[in-house]
Amino acid sequence: MKASRFSIIFLLLFTYATAQDTSFTLKQAIDLAIAQNLEIQMASSDLEIAQINNNWGNTGALPIVAANLSNTEAVSNINQKLVNGNTIQRNNVSNNAINSNVSINWRIFNGMRIRSTKERFEILERMGSIALQQQIDQIVFDVSNLYYDIVRLNKEIIATEAIINLSKERQKIAETRFNVGSGAKTDLLQAEIDLNAQEVDLENTFNQLANAKAQLNAILKRGPEEIIHVTDQDFNIVEVDLAKLIANLENQNYQLLIAQQEKNNLLQERKIINSQRLPVLSLNSNTVLNRSSSTAGFFLTNQTFGPNIGLSVGIPIFNGNINKTQLKANSIQQKRQDLQIEQLRNTLRRDMMMAYQDYKNALVVTNIEKENVKLAEENNFISIERFRKLFSNSIELRQAQLSLIEAQNRYINAQFRAQVAVNTLKFLSGEISK
Repeated sequence: MKASRFSIIFLLLFTYATAQDTSFTLKQAIDLAIAQNLEIQMASSDLEIAQINNNWGNTGALPIVAANLSNTEAVSNINQKLVNGNTIQRNNVSNNAINSNVSINWRIFNGMRIRSTKERFEILERMGSIALQQQIDQIVFDVSNLYYDIVRLNKEIIATEAIINLSKERQKIAETRFNVGSGAKTDLLQAEIDLNAQEVDLENTFNQLANAKAQLNAILKRGPEEIIHVTDQDFNIVEVDLAKLIANLENQNYQLLIAQQEKNNLLQERKIINSQRLPVLSLNSNTVLNRSSSTAGFFLTNQTFGPNIGLSVGIPIFNGNINKTQLKANSIQQKRQDLQIEQLRNTLRRDMMMAYQDYKNALVVTNIEKENVKLAEENNFISIERFRKLFSNSIELRQAQLSLIEAQNRYINAQFRAQVAVNTLKFLSGEISK
C-alpha cells in the first residue's frame, strides 16, 4: 500500500515537473531567450570589449615608464701610449660595463586630443550598450510574435474541431435522411466531402503549429523537436497612445540612438583632427647609471649616475594639408550622417503610422467579426434544426457552416493582426522590453 502511494506521488511530481519544463508563459519564454540567445551573448561580448578599452591609458593620458639594464663582459688586449711617455701593454684584460636607465615620457598637452579620445571611447561604450539593448528588444519582439502565433493556431484548432463536430452532426443527419428515403445521396456525399476537407484543414493547422513551435524552440536554444506549450489562451491587446509612442521615438528607438552616437563619434573625430594642428608639450625624465671597470688601462673604474629632466615642445608647421583634407572629409561625413538620421526618422515614423493604422483597423474588424461569429453560430444552429426537420436543404446548411468557419477565421486573424501591430509599435518606440 505504501509502495503504491509512493508511486502515485512520484508520478504526480514527475508530471508536474514535466509540465513546468514544457509550458511557458510569455515572460518565461522571453527570459529564457534572452539568457540563451547567441546573438545577445555576442553583443554582450562587444560591450565588454568596449568597456575594457574605455580607460585613460588607451588615450595616452598616462606617462610611459621604461627601464633598461645591460651588463657586458669583455676580454681584450691593451696597447696604450700616454702623453706623459708611459706605455701600457697587457693581454687578456677583462672589462665589465653596466648600463642602466629609467626613463619617463609624459605628454602633458597635445591639443586636447587625450580628452577627445576618451570621449570617443565613451561613445563607443554607449554604442555597445545600445546595440545590446537593441538585440534584446529584437529577441523580445520575435519571441512575442511567435508566441502569439502559437496562441492563434491553438484558437484555430479549437474552432476547427468545433466545426468538425458540427459537420459530423450534419453528416449524421444527412445519412439518416438518406437511409429513410427523405434525403438525396448527394447531400450525404457533400457532407462527407466537407467533413474531410475540414479534417485536412485541421491537419494543416497542426503542421503550422509544429513549425511555429520549432521556430520558438530555436530562439529559446532548445531542440526543435522538444515539446513546448504556451500557457496563454488569448491575446494581450493593450490600448496604445500613438502620440506618446512617437514622442518616445527620438529617445528610445535604438536604431536612431545608434545613428546619433555615430554622429557624435564624427564630432569627436573632428576634435582629434584639430588637435594635430596644435603644439605638443611633453615632460621627459631619465635617470642613468653607467659603470665600467677594467683590470688595466687608463681608467680602472668609470661611473656616472644621476637624473635629468626636461620639457620638449613640438610645433606642427606643415604636413602637406593632410589635416585640412581630413577636416573637409569629416564635414561631408557629418552632413551625410545628418541625412541618414533624418531618413531613418522619417522611415520609423512611417512604419509607426502604418502599424498604428493596422492596429486600428484590426480592432474595428475584431469587433465586427466578434458579432459576426455570434450571428453565424445562431444561423448555423437554426440551419441545423431546419435541416433536421426537413425545412431546408443541405445547401442552406452548408452555406451556414461555411459562413461560421470564415467568420471564426477572420475573427482570430484580426485579433492576431492587432497583437502584432501592438508589438510592432512597442518595438519601434523602444517600449517592448518595458
